[in-house]
Amino acid sequence: MKKILTFVLISALLLGGSATAVSLKASAESSPAEQSEAVAEKQHKLYLVPGTYTAEGVKVENAVSDGASKLTAEECAAIMTENAYLCSLSAGDALPVPTSGRTDKNGAPYRFNGWWSIVDATVTYFDKMPELSETLFLYADWRAELSQRKDPVIPDESTAAIPANYMSIKRAATGKEEIITLRISGTDEVNADTLGYYKPVQLYNDWFELCPGDVITVYAAGLGGSDETQAAPLDVAGNRITFENSTTTGNNTGTYLKIDANDSRALVYRATQKKQHFRIYIKFKSKGTEMSVYIEPKN
Repeated sequence: MKKILTFVLISALLLGGSATAVSLKASAESSPAEQSEAVAEKQHKLYLVPGTYTAEGVKVENAVSDGASKLTAEECAAIMTENAYLCSLSAGDALPVPTSGRTDKNGAPYRFNGWWSIVDATVTYFDKMPELSETLFLYADWRAELSQRKDPVIPDESTAAIPANYMSIKRAATGKEEIITLRISGTDEVNADTLGYYKPVQLYNDWFELCPGDVITVYAAGLGGSDETQAAPLDVAGNRITFENSTTTGNNTGTYLKIDANDSRALVYRATQKKQHFRIYIKFKSKGTEMSVYIEPKN
């Protein structure tokens, strides 16, 4: 086998080729299953986000010492995530424990309580590297006084943390409100608002469930240049919400959503539809006075 590989490399060099050409040839000769696996591996990544804190007016980054490589400032900017690490572990491996020098006002150190993300509209903790079906961001949960995940400390409602960008779903069946965090990513829409970032962005989420009659309201920070989180789009006269379609897949957002007759900034999941899971994409234009929505059903 070594002789065969040597012969291939020598031939490539004599013909003016390169190691890249040999690699491409090898990829082309691999089976369709192997090629598909390789493409999936490139597409799906796990990012670990240990977070930052401020000490004496200076921003300090928490760290991940093993099992992941720290992204450069340019790479972090590309995924709109500060202080991110690309995980290099295999599925089933134990996730690393990040480090932090942060202490509370009494000098007690913050303790790590696990890696979490929002999966199917639910906060889920991960102890091991998951099988990836899509790119996933895991965030470090730091607590000054550690409480167990199975017995959490319920915060006082007046001090409960609300995400900067989120959507509220009022469930038709129960009347209860569910809060789902919306993440920020870049967009190819050059006319989209920047929301305070250096380039146009969109808000999106992982899969969530909708039932007939559920009402969605979007809230975002950065609308109209304000840091305050506001109901979207901004309250001005005129038709402010546009439903987007995909000609490639034949998917029409208007098939599933309509504007609430009682609130022009709220969206209603049509009663003619069945219960199913969706992913939503939201872009703003004209300083937050226009909002375009695309909703994608899970097949």
